[in-house]
Amino acid sequence: MGHVSDKPKEEPQKAEWTPESVENLIKLVDTLAGKYITYKQNEAEADNKYLAIATRHNRNLTVALAGFLAIITSLMAYLTLLNRVSGDALLFLVGTITGYVIMFIQRLVFGTTPSEPAPEGA
Repeated sequence: MGHVSDKPKEEPQKAEWTPESVENLIKLVDTLAGKYITYKQNEAEADNKYLAIATRHNRNLTVALAGFLAIITSLMAYLTLLNRVSGDALLFLVGTITGYVIMFIQRLVFGTTPSEPAPEGA
């Protein structure tokens, strides 16, 4: 048995846009946008500092490794010249170092993680 109420249904209140509320909304959006822009600028500056430090580290590491490999190869070549080490050993060392250098350069140029996943069929 349905009971019908004689009370009128309450309608939701409608928001009225007064000039003050519009002005407050604009100030809020402006403040939030300014904070977001400041945040993004700080984030970009931090990324640039990190990239500069990482680049300098990679350069120093590359110079140190190249120097070390040059010293090892020079010593091995000198020992080969004195007939203390066979030419095959020198050739093997130079081939190994060449492969290492190529892989090192590839890692520096292309990075260690791909930006896109490899296709399923590849």
